[in-house]
Amino acid sequence: MLSEKKRRRAGFPAWASFTPEKTMKELPALLAKSERAVTALENSSPRTFEDLVWKLDDAVREAFEMWSMANHMHSVMNSDGWRKAVETLQPQVVALSLRIGQSKKLYEAAKKTLENVRRLPASAERAMRERILENTVKSAEHSGVSLEGEKKKRFAEIEEQLAKLGSDFSNAVVDATKAFSFEKNGKTYTIDDASYFETMKHCADREVREKLCRARSSRAPSNTARISQILSLRREQAALLGFGNYAELSLDSKSAPSCEAVMKMIDDLDEATREAARREDAEIGADAAAAWDVAYLAERLREKKYSYSEEELKKHFEFSDVLAGLFRMTKFLFGADVEEADAADMPETWHEDVRFFRVSRGGRVVAHFYLDPYVRNGLKRGGAWMNEFANRSDRRGVKPLAVLVLNLPAPDADGRCFLPLMEVETVFHEFGHALQCMLTEVGEEDAAGINLVEWDAVEVASQFMEYWCLDARTGISMPPDLKEKVVAAKNFRAASMCRRQLAFAKIDMLLHMGGATSSPDGLKKEVFGHFGLKSVEEDVFLNSFSHIFAGGYAAGYYGYKWSEVMSADAYGAFEEAGLSDDEAVKRTGERYARTILALGGSVSAYESFRRFRGREPEIGALLRQRGLAK
Repeated sequence: MLSEKKRRRAGFPAWASFTPEKTMKELPALLAKSERAVTALENSSPRTFEDLVWKLDDAVREAFEMWSMANHMHSVMNSDGWRKAVETLQPQVVALSLRIGQSKKLYEAAKKTLENVRRLPASAERAMRERILENTVKSAEHSGVSLEGEKKKRFAEIEEQLAKLGSDFSNAVVDATKAFSFEKNGKTYTIDDASYFETMKHCADREVREKLCRARSSRAPSNTARISQILSLRREQAALLGFGNYAELSLDSKSAPSCEAVMKMIDDLDEATREAARREDAEIGADAAAAWDVAYLAERLREKKYSYSEEELKKHFEFSDVLAGLFRMTKFLFGADVEEADAADMPETWHEDVRFFRVSRGGRVVAHFYLDPYVRNGLKRGGAWMNEFANRSDRRGVKPLAVLVLNLPAPDADGRCFLPLMEVETVFHEFGHALQCMLTEVGEEDAAGINLVEWDAVEVASQFMEYWCLDARTGISMPPDLKEKVVAAKNFRAASMCRRQLAFAKIDMLLHMGGATSSPDGLKKEVFGHFGLKSVEEDVFLNSFSHIFAGGYAAGYYGYKWSEVMSADAYGAFEEAGLSDDEAVKRTGERYARTILALGGSVSAYESFRRFRGREPEIGALLRQRGLAK
């Protein structure tokens, strides 16, 4: 094992000694140090990119890196200590962020520097620096740099309140999920992500399904009040900045051109899926079914139509085999090798389940990542995600360092974890995010990896990887006849699943566009009814919709579908090249890696797509691949 000194020298955090107490003690001093450095930078009147952007990054790095680690621990090892640390320190971090964002001196310096950069000869570096500085200017404007007096004070109050409400919202969902369990016939059932969806599909006992459905649907009742507060504060914040509503503010930094364009996409897909979804629901008798029956009936129909069960399929998706297959596919498509660290090279982690890997290309290590795979009910928040602890920075000699967090079922007595196909897709999905972080060829940290990738396009690389999880080149062993059935079933209830995502996206947009005549829950009921989503009477789905109330997807959930258009079209390039032609797939994979993965945020998401595909994205591939094309 490496000593702490060696680990620090290697650039990996010393997680074993990273505690709430340490954070509470050290972060205030780092924030104060950053404050002094920012003041010194303001007084230096910077006019070059290096003097402004690099020195500002250096001024806040230590403080924000520690805060990132604290938030990570709050998400994966939730405890009273971490909750207290985050709650106590969050106002100070928000204050520093606003201090920087509302600095008129830095704002004017950024505008002047942008003018200077635009006078330089045209080059890829100049274009990237323009993009970084344009983002700096816009971020300052979104932080209220132009506000004065009481408006500026009120904006700061809103930011602090929203940060606390988001944290409290997430904690309430974690606590409610942990608090519920139901026992019957000696078996205990829970509503965490790792078990709930499987139970709803496979448990023949309607009482169990009903109990779990009602419990999960009515989680976190205290969040009802928080939702109203969050929406009200966001409306006020948008008005202070001169926007008509919060959705307009959100889209001002995304690739979608307008709220109208987003709503048109939702309406177009609504129209394209409506009749197909009705046929799908008729097949399972959804009209007469209760909310807790739909998944179960659908699974039985799928087994009947395609003559295989998900339990049978899971036997072929042992987690270690899935990982090995994912890494083989990564090597084949992008020429990147993924190797797990051995005991001698293993850095510290925050839990014994966490694993550590290095990524190499051409024999050279280009990145590292942690993998935290299994559910920890009450400690780890639900869902799956990728975060970066470090972005590539050539000037500092720093390689990307990412983390993949999953909520897979705990291994059995033999140490094995068998996954349903949905979780296999999740593993590939999150690794797609990580690949965009780790295979970036941008050396400027503010535009490397997923930095500056528009939030409604950040799912392109992740959704793209899902297409490969059943590819024979993964080496995942499966009888040919079973695989044929699985491929045939890939669009089973595709229209219904699409409409579920559309409902979430539409609720999110309408909540943040304002003008709804009903309460948030009333709006949810209207939209659920329109898209044919079943729910129980006491359903308070919004109370656990952490994506938009405790994550980064407010007026941005549509990004999953917006990105899916591009990811489907990107995969279409491989279809056109010939999926059975190894060399053609490799050539196309190399081009994909040089553009969408390599360019990161150095150009717009649409521009990187154009460089890969040679044209604008089109919706045809998505409809065709989902079996929805007319």
